[in-house]
Amino acid sequence: MRATRQLLVCLVAAVFAAAAVPSLSVAAPAAGSAVVFVSGFTTTTPFTSSAPQCAGQEGPTWDAPTGAPALLRAAGYAVFTAPVGNHGRTTAPCVAPAQPVPPSTATIDSNGDVDANGQALLTFLAFLRASYGITSVQLVGHSDGGLWSRSAITQYATASGPTPTVQSLTTLGTPHTGSYAADLAEYVHDGQCDTTGFEQKICKLVLPILDQMIGNLGDDAVKELSSSYLAGWNTQQTIGCPVTTIAGTYVSLPSWIGWAVPAYYFPDDGVVGEASGLNESSWSLTLQRIVAAPFQTVDGGAFPVVHSATLSSLLGTPNTLTNYAQIATVVQSSIVSPPGTSACVGGTSGAAGTARAKAAAASTAEPASSGTVRARFATLLAPASGGRFAARPRDVALLLGSTPVRCGGRSLAGHPLLGSRRLRIAVLPRCKGGVVVPGRRALIVRRDAAGRSLELRWTGASVRASVHGRGLRAVRIETKTGARWRALPRSGRALLPLTAARVPVRAIARGADGRRWVATAQLAR
Repeated sequence: MRATRQLLVCLVAAVFAAAAVPSLSVAAPAAGSAVVFVSGFTTTTPFTSSAPQCAGQEGPTWDAPTGAPALLRAAGYAVFTAPVGNHGRTTAPCVAPAQPVPPSTATIDSNGDVDANGQALLTFLAFLRASYGITSVQLVGHSDGGLWSRSAITQYATASGPTPTVQSLTTLGTPHTGSYAADLAEYVHDGQCDTTGFEQKICKLVLPILDQMIGNLGDDAVKELSSSYLAGWNTQQTIGCPVTTIAGTYVSLPSWIGWAVPAYYFPDDGVVGEASGLNESSWSLTLQRIVAAPFQTVDGGAFPVVHSATLSSLLGTPNTLTNYAQIATVVQSSIVSPPGTSACVGGTSGAAGTARAKAAAASTAEPASSGTVRARFATLLAPASGGRFAARPRDVALLLGSTPVRCGGRSLAGHPLLGSRRLRIAVLPRCKGGVVVPGRRALIVRRDAAGRSLELRWTGASVRASVHGRGLRAVRIETKTGARWRALPRSGRALLPLTAARVPVRAIARGADGRRWVATAQLAR
């Protein structure tokens, strides 16, 4: 059973480069060892064993002849892919005759909860130990596969049977601190369109697209990619080894804009910014600190690739994180010579990580002992008649279809939001004479420049929600249960049953200009 948290609500006024590719001499891998590849968000990957006939049968994420699985198979490594389904759809496994296949409980749901998927991966690793005699694994996670791997390592002590030692983890485009695209989708989707005027008309066009997109991708999967959720989740994870991180940077901004935008956003791979992929601290567009996850990293480099094959056609490049030969060589290097001197978890050298995993397992009903999540207020705007808009630096436009943005003689097309062909995002510059959006087919998200914010601070099972900043009126704080938001007492206590891995909390207020300002955060269990 998941515990209930007690929420204390009050209002507080306050002023407020691509890495060089190494030349490798590959030693023979140890007996009983294997490399396990874990695909990510919205993927379908079959279970494939190390049998020779499974080479090239690893599914769309991993089957490229220039990718890391092919390179490691050729070097003599035992390569497995973890089974990953998409909305219940799975792919037939590839095994040699008489080889066993994993149970259904070992299949990851690529649209599901991060910790449930960590448990499924842990079940899969135990299966490899019991059925294939694998005693040591090295994990390679693409996208959310890196988060699921970190969750499995944290939950290691809860495994139902003997489990291989995890010697290393390498991540490709994993949103360790969140995805700016998920942040934006969450912001607009979670009630920000309860507004009036022309903004409401544009919202009526945008929301059905977002509803369908989030429904297809999975509500948990999208919301658990937000920076606010991962700020809390990261503090609850344990790992005893350094993590090799690799990022994609094919998508960048024009030089006349890009210098002003933090690396959490750009350059990026179409979904995940460079700073998040490399697990580096960065800043939001309003200069709010986004803190790196608390584990040691080895910078595997940033490469001119997109997140996945889905984005290749949209963004005009065949190069992805999982088919780029230079990245495959870096992955091989991290496997041949794992960073650090201890295992991530399990075995003698991973004793420290195992002890931390046991400590985490002993307190699964409670969140981390303490932590803080802060979310800035923002508001929605729409272009004026004629499509003209006086943009502030770092305003973000959500564009319908292929709608361009014109800034003087320059044009900004934006790029797809979470791989959608129907919604694009663009970071707006300050333009003399204003930005022009033809047909007014855009919503502009403007972050509050005054530093006003919602803060969630927890100690044990108690959470305190505070609103900081001057000039806000009629403030109310709400939490979401199912599909409905409900208001919490302005001062007092309310019990939040944690029946899910996260609890959305938002603050709504009116500014001095009468405009509606909203701050939204996801509270990790």
